[in-house]
Amino acid sequence: MAGEAVRDGIDRALLWKPTPADRKKHPELPATASIAGRLQVRKVQPNDGAPFLLALFTTTSPADDAFQIYGQRWSIETDLRTLKSTLSLDQLVCATPDMVAKEIDLGYVAYNLVRAFIGFASERSGIPPRGYSFTKVRLILETFGPLLANAPDPESRQRIMNQVMTFIQQSKLPRRQRKRPSTPRTDWSKGSRYPSRKKP
Repeated sequence: MAGEAVRDGIDRALLWKPTPADRKKHPELPATASIAGRLQVRKVQPNDGAPFLLALFTTTSPADDAFQIYGQRWSIETDLRTLKSTLSLDQLVCATPDMVAKEIDLGYVAYNLVRAFIGFASERSGIPPRGYSFTKVRLILETFGPLLANAPDPESRQRIMNQVMTFIQQSKLPRRQRKRPSTPRTDWSKGSRYPSRKKP
């Protein structure tokens, strides 16, 4: 697409057209199929310190916005992990499609509730929302949720809410002084077959 070796600073308008291989794989493409956009290349610094060129082909965002948005993609991965592991949406227990849909919806509601309280805490402290432990805040809300629901009067409810926010402010993620090394990639072992049964 660049028409040259990929280098830092490339920023040009391009008209993408499907290659013969693309058309063979997708024969339904019309003869005039094309996408107008911009090819942008920037030198970025990954966590492992290695030099890296990031190339984006975008159709809507300006260059700076596109790279800024792309830099937030890891938050999506961690949020999906939270939904699967912390909120146990990786193993759905309901049997009917309607109940499965409700289970997923309630998982999203629980996630948004925790994130809302983290947002309130972030506004008070100035610490970014990602600086709080999702798991700890979820446990705090599970503990104090019944107390809030059964509070006899607004004063008691406010007192409990103040306790909740105090504990949430204590749920900040630790600041690591040095980066942890990345876990090396490994393969699962192929295993071994059972030994053949010997005749008596």
